[in-house]
Amino acid sequence: MILRNLLDFVSKEKRKRERVKAAQKFAVGMGVVAVAGVATGILFASKSGKETRENLKKKAVNTVETIKDTVQKKVKTVKDSAAHAAQEVCNVVKDVHGKTEGVKKDIKDGCHEITQDINKTAENISNELNKAVK
Repeated sequence: MILRNLLDFVSKEKRKRERVKAAQKFAVGMGVVAVAGVATGILFASKSGKETRENLKKKAVNTVETIKDTVQKKVKTVKDSAAHAAQEVCNVVKDVHGKTEGVKKDIKDGCHEITQDINKTAENISNELNKAVK
């Protein structure tokens, strides 16, 4: 059961990494589209050079801010996911350790009981042999 949980966890982490890669591709795509939009705006602008430069500056600043915000959100998501993953792994390790200690105790107790049973059986056999010899 624990192994299955660990495998499921690893599978979830793989899907998270794939989502992060997709988010990175999306952010790059947003940047490319923004540049293309700015270039198109310049080519078809009906404004003066000064107005066009001001508009370009504003659009560039807005684009950079949008990309920065998107990247910061994705970084936070990745950090949160990593922290959650680390906690889950710690929990699984603690659970396995606890169960291992329980199994060790059960084996030790069982060994002690078997030793007692063997000693009692040996004593009973010895008593029976003594009775038979007398």
